[in-house]
Amino acid sequence: MDERIARDPAAIRAMFAEVAPRYDVLNRMLSLRQDVRWRRLLVAALGQAPAGRVLDLATGTGDVALAIPGRVVTGADFCLDMLVIARRKQGRPGRRVTWAAADALALPFPSGCFAGVVIAFGVRNFADLAAGFGEISRVLVAGGILGVLELHRPERRTVAAVSRLWNRLVVTPVGRLVSHDGSAYAYLPASVDTFPGRARLAELLRAQGYGVLASRDLSGGIAALTVARWEGR
Repeated sequence: MDERIARDPAAIRAMFAEVAPRYDVLNRMLSLRQDVRWRRLLVAALGQAPAGRVLDLATGTGDVALAIPGRVVTGADFCLDMLVIARRKQGRPGRRVTWAAADALALPFPSGCFAGVVIAFGVRNFADLAAGFGEISRVLVAGGILGVLELHRPERRTVAAVSRLWNRLVVTPVGRLVSHDGSAYAYLPASVDTFPGRARLAELLRAQGYGVLASRDLSGGIAALTVARWEGR
């Protein structure tokens, strides 16, 4: 657990490999299907991106990549077990999604090759946030859009109290029961507690040269959507 909280890449990769077979069902169950609505909002943010390819980074089992319409999409993740499931879900041939094994801190793509980058529940696991956002800006075109969907600590006291109770009574025990790695769902609330809040995330993006277009709470602040435009180059 300590290695995971420290965002050790090997520990995080191994954790996701273990939970991959039950990842989708647990996401739906533990969020009461709110994750489906949140992802739709993330995909909609790409409407502000210029024409061009899109990268779904930390794609996991590919839900976001497969939901992006009218774009050539690359879904990238550093956990091969997740990518196997994403490819299986892709279904019919001809859908414009390709899959790539990639570490967010050392992306194997040329500079300026994507018009948009989206990340759902991934930046919280970056070993180095600044380095990750730096790599993303490298592969974005000038004026490209970055959309970040992430879990956060709710600021409202009532929501925070309900969230803590939900994590203790539902998330951790159900995750332990259903997944192959019960400790992964103890890591989930712990990783949220040690992650910068929404306002701090926006500050980090501005410091990296992004213009923040939107920073909004979702479901009372349990999650947040941040949309930024890369203003460099």
